[in-house]
Amino acid sequence: MKRITKILLCVLCAVAAVLCVAAACFMLLKKQSGTTASSAASGASVSIYGKVSDFDYASFDYSEGLDDNGHWTGIRALDYVTLPEDVSALPLSKADIEPTETEIQTQIDTLLNQYATTQNITDRAAQSGDTVNIDYSGAVDGVAFTGGTATGYDLTLGSHAFIDGFEDQIIGHNIGDTFDVTVTFPEGYGDSTDAEGNTITLSGKEAVFSVTLNAITQSVVPTLTDEWVETNFAASDDLHTADALRQYFDSALYANNLDNAAMDYLLTNSTFKEIPTQITSYYIRMFLNYHSQLATQYGMELDAYAQAKGYADADAMLADSDAYFEHLAKQDLVFQAIAEQLDITPTQEQIDSANSSYADTYGAQRSMLNALQLAVLDKVEESAVLS
Repeated sequence: MKRITKILLCVLCAVAAVLCVAAACFMLLKKQSGTTASSAASGASVSIYGKVSDFDYASFDYSEGLDDNGHWTGIRALDYVTLPEDVSALPLSKADIEPTETEIQTQIDTLLNQYATTQNITDRAAQSGDTVNIDYSGAVDGVAFTGGTATGYDLTLGSHAFIDGFEDQIIGHNIGDTFDVTVTFPEGYGDSTDAEGNTITLSGKEAVFSVTLNAITQSVVPTLTDEWVETNFAASDDLHTADALRQYFDSALYANNLDNAAMDYLLTNSTFKEIPTQITSYYIRMFLNYHSQLATQYGMELDAYAQAKGYADADAMLADSDAYFEHLAKQDLVFQAIAEQLDITPTQEQIDSANSSYADTYGAQRSMLNALQLAVLDKVEESAVLS
């Protein structure tokens, strides 16, 4: 969120799950309407903020509703939130901030995996951890069903991406083998259709897939050495040794943990009178705009896209993120309230830094909001009391 803008920081960011583009993939993925793939399946099917149709999200503007100072237009945050009395001296725990060796190693392992190379395997059978390229065609009671066929599909064995038993039955086969994989669809799995459009029930049904193994590859992860760091990060990040890389992640994790600890304390100890719908609506439209663009890329309507992600429809997908919208709105209110109470404005350096990262894509006002939040975090963290 702040401070370090070098390319390595991407390792600290959460990576959004990638939807499979192939339509066939949607049928075999381990998704059920009643599973944890969608918490909305057992909860509200409509957001407390309204239905998808209530929001104009087609042409979302990231700077809409923000003024040139990075404040929400027409909103005085202190009218909506009461900050903790110790906002100028936050009591934070060092134990919550200082990174552990395990956390540092996790970041390093993630980075090394990002630089993994692919090696073709030709002298042995497929085993767990390999990525296999396969053609497959499935049938239930001898009838082929829509979504049960794919050509040239890459599947990592052991990923548990497909329904139980499918990947296990590929292990031990060699390139060029054609064989049957027999699996049972879970109870509650959605229906499919045959070539004429007739309904094919998959829930609880046994399916037989004819599978051809085209290729086997394995991932080769590099070893962390001074030479590897020098080759990959000397020019971009001025890092030359493995120890320097560890220190880099130590510092980055510390900064990230400090941000999180400060924000958690502020959110927990602030009192909110209400949340302006102007802010929650902004984040809802951002959310829907993002997912509708993905749906369009996959040639799908938003409801079908939501169903591919395990939801009943787009309304259920929206409802599942209600807490997320509330959190973002509360966070923005706290940032702005602190800026109002302590009369904080970003420095030119902070503005320039935000503009270089955000202005071109998100607009000047959204960039200024990020600069303001950076200034607020710096202020409260400089005066925080660590024990």
